[in-house]
Amino acid sequence: MFRKLLVTSFLIVLAIIMGCTDQEGQTDTMAPRFSLQDINDKTVTLAQYKGSVVILEFWATWCPPCRASVPGLESLHKRYKDKGLVVLAVSVDEGGWDGVRSFMAEQGITYIVLKGTQDVTIKYQIRSIPATLILNKEGRIAKRYLGQSSEEELEKDVRSLL
Repeated sequence: MFRKLLVTSFLIVLAIIMGCTDQEGQTDTMAPRFSLQDINDKTVTLAQYKGSVVILEFWATWCPPCRASVPGLESLHKRYKDKGLVVLAVSVDEGGWDGVRSFMAEQGITYIVLKGTQDVTIKYQIRSIPATLILNKEGRIAKRYLGQSSEEELEKDVRSLL
């Protein structure tokens, strides 16, 4: 009896843990709405980009895999921005914009960088960074990547949605 209870408890805890972790892959759920400030303190909403394919990257300047993904995101932004792609990078750096601004200048980032909030990271279930989501033109999450994703993987998914 004790053994059954122990095994059942273990399975319940495992199911809870699995259900609460980020899942990589396709999700096909509506992306939660948000309103965040960009680098120029302008309010940006996700709704502004309905009709566009959106790469939504959660990152920080102190995160080595996040830093490594910047050139690929910049390349995709430049190649596909006129074809309907928008790159929104949500910074989870703590503190002000100074470190983010200098990093952007150093890396030559031209895509949109937003200041993340705890509310947004909770809505998107972000538990580790980098986390990259690709949203289709209707605003549904088409793909979710955990950890550093390659430019080639992202491009393949973006092209299929444009």
